[in-house]
Amino acid sequence: MYWLYIKQVRTYQIYCDEHQIPSSQCNLFDKLWNDLISIHPIYIFSIFIAFFMSNYFRSLRWRMMLSSIGYEVHPVNSIGSILVGYLANLGLPRSGEFIRAALLSKYEKVPLTISVGTVVLDRIIDVLSMGLIVLITVFIQYQTFLKLYQEHLANVPLLQQLIIPILLILFLLLAFFTRNTWRDWNFITQFKNKIRGFLDGLLSIRNIQNKTKFVFYTSMIWFWFFVMMFLALKSFQPTNSLPISTALVIYVFGSMGMLVPTPGGMGSYHFLVILALAYYNINEVDAFSFANISFFSANFANNITLGLIGMITMWYRQQKWKSNLTGNSNLS
Repeated sequence: MYWLYIKQVRTYQIYCDEHQIPSSQCNLFDKLWNDLISIHPIYIFSIFIAFFMSNYFRSLRWRMMLSSIGYEVHPVNSIGSILVGYLANLGLPRSGEFIRAALLSKYEKVPLTISVGTVVLDRIIDVLSMGLIVLITVFIQYQTFLKLYQEHLANVPLLQQLIIPILLILFLLLAFFTRNTWRDWNFITQFKNKIRGFLDGLLSIRNIQNKTKFVFYTSMIWFWFFVMMFLALKSFQPTNSLPISTALVIYVFGSMGMLVPTPGGMGSYHFLVILALAYYNINEVDAFSFANISFFSANFANNITLGLIGMITMWYRQQKWKSNLTGNSNLS
């Protein structure tokens, strides 16, 4: 993030020189701050609601997974664990997944291995969903992605472009056709026994009764994430005229940036959003402003605020449950 900021400082100085803006008024931090405070509060509040709704549906989907293997969890603990997990990611990338599973295990007495298994399944479904969204976006905005390919990948030899997918496919084929050999190996058997609970959680999707509801929850997770991006684009003057199809492209690039293991996606998110906006003639400095607006309003501030609320709410519910339990024991 630091190096990206330094690059943008230089870019803004060039922009100021080209537009004859006095150096005393050419301060990138001031521009970023002024752009941020120019956003109408109704957009900030709407983004906040969209973020919560996305994670509300994520908690419903997670509860379906757990319910399918016999664990009924309280809504407060399911969504609270998710929100605290996002908060943890700001400090240590990808730690949120384990913390989310550990919190649910602590408050609901779900075995940790099973809890982790369902979280891994949740992320696998996210990756598959993201792949589907990318395919749809490429189909809708074919020219944009063709231009991206021509500028960044066309000069790369085809073998280098395909080496990782080829190796992955070969590995999967080898593992599949030799499965009758390696799955009976002693250390494989011991490993499977040790992670039985994890596999139960990971394979919980097989036992879900209402597949239609599960797909609906999944679509709502991504729909509300898209709403967050669309509202952020509409909140900022240089981007508020971009059509909804363009918003889908920015959304895809931003989502891919969030997958990179940096604190909350910081830096990688900004880089890819700036890259995407460049194809729609948004100058680099305004694109950097937008990336900060969308990141700090739709991600950073929400993660801190809702993460703390989730932590306090789970703790309060636990204390209230203990108090009620103690009161009932005294009565008896």
